[in-house]
Amino acid sequence: MFRGAQHVHHGVPCPTRQKGQTMLLGLVLCGVGVLAWVLMLELGQAVHDQSSLHRATDAAVYSAALIQTRALNLHAYLNRAQLAHQIGMAHLIAVATASQYRAKLGQQASKRNPPASLIGAFFGPQHYVAYTSALSGSIQDTHSQRLLRDAYSRHDHHVHHVLDRVRQLLIRHTEHQRQQAIDHMLISNVGKSGSALKGHTLSELGLSVTFTLDETKGFVDQYSGNDPVWRDFLNRLIGHYEFLTERNRTQRSVWLVNPRCPFKRHELRRRGRLQLGRDGQWFSEDTLSYHALRYNKIIGCYHREYPMGWAVLETHHESSNFNQQAVSTPDFSRQAFWRWSRAENGGAWNIFNGRRNRLAQRYGQSTSLKWSTKGLGRYVQISSGRERKPVRIAIKVTQKLNSGETIQSKAAAQTYFSPPKVQLGRTSAPSLFEPYWRATLIPSLSDQ
Repeated sequence: MFRGAQHVHHGVPCPTRQKGQTMLLGLVLCGVGVLAWVLMLELGQAVHDQSSLHRATDAAVYSAALIQTRALNLHAYLNRAQLAHQIGMAHLIAVATASQYRAKLGQQASKRNPPASLIGAFFGPQHYVAYTSALSGSIQDTHSQRLLRDAYSRHDHHVHHVLDRVRQLLIRHTEHQRQQAIDHMLISNVGKSGSALKGHTLSELGLSVTFTLDETKGFVDQYSGNDPVWRDFLNRLIGHYEFLTERNRTQRSVWLVNPRCPFKRHELRRRGRLQLGRDGQWFSEDTLSYHALRYNKIIGCYHREYPMGWAVLETHHESSNFNQQAVSTPDFSRQAFWRWSRAENGGAWNIFNGRRNRLAQRYGQSTSLKWSTKGLGRYVQISSGRERKPVRIAIKVTQKLNSGETIQSKAAAQTYFSPPKVQLGRTSAPSLFEPYWRATLIPSLSDQ
């Protein structure tokens, strides 16, 4: 038994052999686990790289669309700023004309030509007060006229040197700024988000960008300020300011003057207008005349004009050789008024034609003010045929990894016009006069 027990004791090494087999199996399992872990890391890194590239591509294309949106809105603000400058310049012209008109009116009142008492007797005390109140402005204020002209020149400088320069820089650099935004967003989102590649440039990150669709080219057109669309728009805006509209009023006396002219009376004619010419130049005129009813056997009843106030202001291109032509005033000691008036009407006998202050206009032209200007500035508008379509862009971003594998991502965005809701179901058409442009991501386009 002792030997048998010893035999059993000597049989103890058998479990040792079983323990070695388990270790081998454990090592195999550990290798498989490490391999699975490595594959899981690589798969996770690949998924992370692809997801990071998708996010970066979306951010990049949206940023590019946002740059375009800001550019279009800035174009709208520049157009509006230019219109505001033009309205301000029109007001300065009207004020300068009114100042000169008041001075001439005061001079005539001081000369009693015609007498203020006569005006009051025929047309009422309010016209008497208005006529005599101009005496305080009978001296031409050359200093005020110079200040108004300088203010006009500053507006003109801003239109042609400040606003136009900003617009040209915007047109030239929008595409470059858009590319910078794309590069910045890709580098920020890929290079700093745990990507397999690290770097601060597109080449270090293995990135390349391709535009698969770009509808921004040719979307904006630049036009001269003399374009009829711009002039008509400016004239409509001027119509909202009563001070800049026509100042045409006629006051008739209630007294019967001549039995042979029972339906005609003395008249007090106020005429004034501000006009924008086709060449982009301004013309402003203010006149006031007393038209006394007269009669002779040759032409019958007619009005003899007595100018009371007059003023004319014209602008001209500063580059043009503008020579103020002398305008002769008629001498009625040698020629009867009705003959001169008939000649002014083209030889027609009916000298009531037009109901204008022809003699006062002639006086105004002989003493007209001349201001130099560069004319209306340039503006931009959406190209014809593209007003109803959004501006779409699409990019494809490719990244080459260290393993040699290449991954891609595509994204698209658009810039669109979205004005506030208008009552009665009306909608505002897209334009570059209203800053209501927005940007948004859109699904990837099928033509990519």
